[in-house]
Amino acid sequence: MSQNMAVPRPVIFGTAGHIDHGKTTLVRALTGVDTDRLPEEKTRGISIDLGFADMTLPSGRHAGFIDVPGHERFIRNMVAGVHGMDAVLLVVAADEGVMPQTREHLDILGLLGVRWGFTVITKTDLVDEEWLMLVEETTREALAGTFLVDRPIALVDAVSGRGLPELQELLDRTADDIPGRSAVGPVRLPVDRVFTVRGFGTVVTGTLVQGSIHSDQALELMPGRLGVRVRGLQVHNHSVGTAQSGQRVAVNLSGVDKDKVRRGQVLATPNIVPAVTSLVGEVRLLESVPGPVEEKTRVHCHIGTADVLARIYFYDRDELGPGQAAFAELRCEEPVAAVRGDRFLLRSYSPMTTIGGGQVIEPGGHHRRREPGLMERLAQRASGDVATVVREIVGNSPVPLRVDEVLERVHWSSDQQGEMEEVLKQCARGGTEAGYYLSDALWQQTEQAVEQFVKQFQSLHPLLPGVPRERLKSETLPAWPTRTMAWFMDQLDYLATDREWVRTLDFRPGPVSQTERDLLMTLQTLWEDSGLRPPTLDQMREKVSSPEGLFFDAVHYLTEHQVIVRLEEGLYVAKTALDRALSLVRQALAQHPEGLSTAELRTALDTNRRFAVLVLEWLDTQRVTRRIGDKRLWMG
Repeated sequence: MSQNMAVPRPVIFGTAGHIDHGKTTLVRALTGVDTDRLPEEKTRGISIDLGFADMTLPSGRHAGFIDVPGHERFIRNMVAGVHGMDAVLLVVAADEGVMPQTREHLDILGLLGVRWGFTVITKTDLVDEEWLMLVEETTREALAGTFLVDRPIALVDAVSGRGLPELQELLDRTADDIPGRSAVGPVRLPVDRVFTVRGFGTVVTGTLVQGSIHSDQALELMPGRLGVRVRGLQVHNHSVGTAQSGQRVAVNLSGVDKDKVRRGQVLATPNIVPAVTSLVGEVRLLESVPGPVEEKTRVHCHIGTADVLARIYFYDRDELGPGQAAFAELRCEEPVAAVRGDRFLLRSYSPMTTIGGGQVIEPGGHHRRREPGLMERLAQRASGDVATVVREIVGNSPVPLRVDEVLERVHWSSDQQGEMEEVLKQCARGGTEAGYYLSDALWQQTEQAVEQFVKQFQSLHPLLPGVPRERLKSETLPAWPTRTMAWFMDQLDYLATDREWVRTLDFRPGPVSQTERDLLMTLQTLWEDSGLRPPTLDQMREKVSSPEGLFFDAVHYLTEHQVIVRLEEGLYVAKTALDRALSLVRQALAQHPEGLSTAELRTALDTNRRFAVLVLEWLDTQRVTRRIGDKRLWMG
């Protein structure tokens, strides 16, 4: 079939619970699918890896199922399936009741943020009513303080079918309550299976946790930054043109071999999901942990479908006790793909038991303990409110940020630019067509620094047209990109920009003291008296006694007012001398319309060859003469 069988707001249920409590049998009874697909699972009669199935609920809604292994040896596989669950069926066998893996699975579900679901007591036909009531009572005691405490408990026997119709109705009611995942934003699909199909190539499967995927879309696998293209899609074993967030998806990829893809990678919109080796987050330990976790403890970190080793570093303590929470940094031994808001689970290195978990607030972040205001900033970022996070990001940025830069830091896609602009308008200044934003504090601080520097420079250099733009940047905005600085200057209505100069609107360059007037007059006289044999700038500097800075400001002033003209680095000539040279060349060429050589024109100018060449080249640039071969013609 090629028709898209997806329904609005797809829902994925997962199982959890102790080994041999009937999770796989329950899923088979509901869906007709045996999720144990591996030969070893068939031989041993236990689930080892994740299994998948789907069904149509009484309402007509499609529901996916992730069946997880219950054995403690396969917890890493179980955890890889939890991130894709919208809701869980915590399975407890009536003949055994709550067991160790029941409790650990319940801890894992809570730590990884699962908030919907209910409990199913299976194998009810194996016990009498009195025992069943006791199991139900002890189960409710085990659920105290968890997200399932007030949720229903279904009594089912998957073999006889007892309670299955009521269970299906409960699945439908639960599905109605679950908020849908956002189809807007970048694609993120944590990979939980990789295989090949003859004639099609590499296929990856996973739960699409954000965005939508369509055929022929360009994506990338992270970590690894492997560029791929979508050849085809399947949802619930049906070929589709587009897959929506919240669906179990099989993606046929081109551009990558199977041996380069693994569980733990994320299929994502390019340049959105980073590969990092550090995770800053808020870590919470279970109350059941036997003792404190010390700084630098080596742990297993499960995030998405990945499992990596890491060491934990606290910012405000040397150890974290049972039931406590603190901000910490996880330094991973290999890269992981993570974004802000991702949940992670921590298990001890050996023996492997679940000890805690948390939520990422800074993927790739790194901090020192003594950073001023660190704990307050981390608390803001941990709040989960996008406006608060954006305000903190902009507030701590030393430069204005473009909208796309903020989108990248909160891991939104370009599709959400309009939404992000609305958030930025609430907590930052800037905008306009250039799209730069900065905090009100940075705006005021920068504006004050720029205004103060410009006014001070103008008072010290009244002969210059203002502040050289590069000088202003290096002194007040060294970290700002040039384009960003230009944008900011345009926002300050009391400043004017003229070529490479920045000045206040009320500033008029010119001498303000008798010393400056005398120097300008002296220099003008010396240059005009030197005629067509002017001194170099260094020679002129020796002829006057003035501070070096004032001397060069005066030279620039005379140049700006066309009293003198720069011919080359370090050599200037009076404009009156150039006017005389123009007259002499015009007279000589008028008598020789066929043109004259440089040597002949040098004689007419009565100067040395070096200066004659410079003057003639200047006349060429003014388009009054034109050089053809070794002669020049009059063009004026």
